[in-house]
Amino acid sequence: MKQQPYILVVNGTKVVRPVFVLGAPHSGIDVIAQALRRTPGLYLTSGHPGVLHAVYAFARRPSIAEGRESGTASLLRDAFAEAWQLTPHTCPRCPDQRVPAREAAQPCRHAGEMNRFGDAGPDLLYSAAAIGAAFEDALFVQVIRDGRDVVAEMLADERSTAWLRPGMAGGELEVPNPFFGIETEQERDEYKSLSLTTRCAMRWRSAVRLSARLRATLGPERLMTLRYEELFGGEVRTAERLSSFTGTRVSAVELVRDEPPGIGAWRKRLSSEQRSELHAVAQTELTRLGYS
Repeated sequence: MKQQPYILVVNGTKVVRPVFVLGAPHSGIDVIAQALRRTPGLYLTSGHPGVLHAVYAFARRPSIAEGRESGTASLLRDAFAEAWQLTPHTCPRCPDQRVPAREAAQPCRHAGEMNRFGDAGPDLLYSAAAIGAAFEDALFVQVIRDGRDVVAEMLADERSTAWLRPGMAGGELEVPNPFFGIETEQERDEYKSLSLTTRCAMRWRSAVRLSARLRATLGPERLMTLRYEELFGGEVRTAERLSSFTGTRVSAVELVRDEPPGIGAWRKRLSSEQRSELHAVAQTELTRLGYS
């Protein structure tokens, strides 16, 4: 069912063509987000509690949004509208000082400088379809990275592995569930006995499969894909592509990183056993994307 027309106004500005950055955990979302945050006129948020609550609710139980398009769209728009409010307490550019109560909830002096909005919070990928339905003119930038490096990074990140504890994917878990990487009833039944490496690989596998479906559904006018490995050494080209796609001025300088990007680090960080476990799950996707 087609959504009813809507007008969303934040800080006195109508929200048009919001930009969302997507990717599996540790795929390089932060690199793109940093560049977009320095773009004049674009206010890009990340990790707002209201947004996270909605995103994780839909990610862990996809059926919540099914058949409830209107309610889901309203919930997401409300969550992002709250995140995009620029007040003296939420604006990163406002000095940290006390303001009168009557001014605390009002748009700050920088609000008028922002005419575009977006979000690069964690795990938006798993709610991308619902976000796309909520914002019919939304633009999506998704980042793809070598699954072997992604798994190596996930294994070293307590936040990432916390989601993959056996108890988090209980017996009532919906299947398929890309958030956990579980695609069959058998995988759900075996999940508790699987190694952490296998669970990380399953999550990357499902993420790139979901990314492929989004490309087919949204088309190149609404979604562009970047490879993490091509960002470094290709900063100028990437900035040009981002600028053209989003309609903003992205600087190549903001894409330059001081630290090594960690490309190919899996060779030193994954044991032979871990490599075998990863390939057993994700070999098809690694080959399709040219990573093996």
